[in-house]
Amino acid sequence: MDKEQSIIIKGIAILMMLFYHLFGIDNINELCKSFIYINHLPLAHYLSHATYPVSFFLILSGYGLTHVYNHQGLSMAKQFKRILKIYINYWIILIIYIILASYIRAGYIKTDILHIVCNLTAFHCTWNGEVWFLFPYTILSLTAVFIIRKIYSLTTIKKACTYSILYATTFILIKIIPFPEQRHIFICYIQVVFYIQLLFYFTLGVLMYIIYENGDIAVATISRKTPYALKLYHAKPICALLIIMAIKSLFKITIADGIYAFIFIILFNRIKINRHLKMVLMLLGRYSMQMWMIHTILCVYLFQDFIYSFKYPIMIFTILVIACFISAYAISKIANMVIKATACLARQGSCP
Repeated sequence: MDKEQSIIIKGIAILMMLFYHLFGIDNINELCKSFIYINHLPLAHYLSHATYPVSFFLILSGYGLTHVYNHQGLSMAKQFKRILKIYINYWIILIIYIILASYIRAGYIKTDILHIVCNLTAFHCTWNGEVWFLFPYTILSLTAVFIIRKIYSLTTIKKACTYSILYATTFILIKIIPFPEQRHIFICYIQVVFYIQLLFYFTLGVLMYIIYENGDIAVATISRKTPYALKLYHAKPICALLIIMAIKSLFKITIADGIYAFIFIILFNRIKINRHLKMVLMLLGRYSMQMWMIHTILCVYLFQDFIYSFKYPIMIFTILVIACFISAYAISKIANMVIKATACLARQGSCP
């Protein structure tokens, strides 16, 4: 998987994220109309089950950072600079959000010191809840070099055991162990749960890199053990992709999100896509971070009535994609100016 393919998958993942948060909600019948209903729910609601995006972004991150680890060298210092750039975008969006909210939903955003600190660090996102994985992702990124190094040091059997343990731990923490009732303990505990959940997705990305790195060996192994799977992999990736999407849509198996995303990415990379579609997906992929941070501000917190006023899922989705892209493009330009000015000050002490 090259850089272009990775950006294209990011474009798909951000479209999934927007679709998921638009139509995966319980009260969807109150907000939109549909031509097709299943059990009194719009078809879009079921399709949203196949669009959980977090695992996609984390697998891509694991893949990308493993590539950097092998070819450029990975360090906490480099990761800190990268994370700082993400936070600069996040802080700019928060500032704009607070200003808009003060006019549109006065009093909605709590600005006591605790809420300010929790939201600025993204440790507990009460202003924009869908940015919940920024903080655990930050910790994961800073520790990525140690995680990748450890995975490479393991034998094949130990790798398999590690993935099994991570998967089981994630399932137990999310589905079996009850969350603490005390609020402050819960907030801290949930960050640990998030970290382990993201760690599983991230390590799948490392595994994907290893598979692509040893492509001939992987294909030979699949061919020897499951010849029909290999034929499907080579000849009919679109059919296979549609099948797993249909299964995921009909059965909301959240614990399988990471495995689903892993298979989806591998199959999608086997498909030749139209150059115009490729261009659109790459454009969305380049601004996916800003779109992630801003989309629910538009469709949930501030402009929900406007977005859903278009009634039909295809119209609602299109309007949100356009609004998010325009906003993300503007945010990106502002953030780049801030980053350049900050870098200039750090190097010279002042800027001309």
